[in-house]
Amino acid sequence: MIDFGPERLSRDYEWRLPLISVVFLMLTFFLITGTMQAAGPVKVDLPKGALDETRPAEAVTVYVGADGLVYMLDQVIEARFAPFMLRSYFMKEGHRSVQVKADKNADAETLIDLMEQMREINIEEIVILTEHAR
Repeated sequence: MIDFGPERLSRDYEWRLPLISVVFLMLTFFLITGTMQAAGPVKVDLPKGALDETRPAEAVTVYVGADGLVYMLDQVIEARFAPFMLRSYFMKEGHRSVQVKADKNADAETLIDLMEQMREINIEEIVILTEHAR
């Protein structure tokens, strides 16, 4: 018979070391591959909505603050001048999609006028962003 020597004592923590390595490897992978979205120029408190869809990144994002000012393309302007800025931007870039992030306390009339003016300059898609209702 073959003598293998004394029986080796097993250590309880040995099986955990590879598991910890795999967990940290996965954590590192997800942190590196995850995408971060840049913060907007103004804090906007979005209203709740029932439909929550993500739009492509090529849409121009227009922020409407509670004070009625429009933040667009690194500029702060009054709502009545926003479509003119969009028209000049679209002539250069060729995009026809706009995302509107309006504060829930923003004046509805200002928002409606802004969207009507956008329609007049042939914006094909206007998306109003909301928070997911829970």
